[in-house]
Amino acid sequence: MELMEIKDRLHNAINVLPAQKLKIALDFLEDLKRTDEDETEALINDPGFMKDYRQAKKEIRTGKTISWKDIKRDV
Repeated sequence: MELMEIKDRLHNAINVLPAQKLKIALDFLEDLKRTDEDETEALINDPGFMKDYRQAKKEIRTGKTISWKDIKRDV
């Protein structure tokens, strides 16, 4: 994917996200910016991480998550 296409897709995604999700996206992007380049590259190039990340995104979109209250109850 070309750099301009990536930027265009990011711009389009930003324009349709609600404020709460924009904050999450901003936090994630700022973490990427702060993270050591080697660590970021290692994560991005780790097929296991990317697979897990994509699966987590799918689960969030489809509502297949565990509520914090349920997790807290088990602790």
